[in-house]
Amino acid sequence: MTDLTPASDQPLRILIVEDESLAAMALEEVLGMLGFAVIGIEDNADAAIAAAERLRPDIVMMDIRLHGPRDGIDAAAAIRALTGIRCIFTSAFADAETRHRATDCEPFGFVRKPYFPAELQRALDHAAEVLRGSV
Repeated sequence: MTDLTPASDQPLRILIVEDESLAAMALEEVLGMLGFAVIGIEDNADAAIAAAERLRPDIVMMDIRLHGPRDGIDAAAAIRALTGIRCIFTSAFADAETRHRATDCEPFGFVRKPYFPAELQRALDHAAEVLRGSV
């Protein structure tokens, strides 16, 4: 397994997995304004898994509802198992059953949609601290 700790002077590299193209573009813009590097955008589980293996992002911003038969929780679990990369879930679906399924993926956090830049910043700052061993 590769070193998952990003250098402290480098922006976190983020893969966005979001089935709504306008939401993905908006998230990409907000993350860029916050100083993070978006390295890819995917809209389904299989493409997300392949992109995570190929691109090796620091974090995956994962929507729960995706195009295709598999959801974001399935994709996050596969990405975690194959690469060790963890995610932050971004979804409007935060019911107890969904959150319970998501906890098995050991996510950095869960940001409900619609989200605000400050919420994203907090979640990503926490993830960066964990990745850099500051927590």
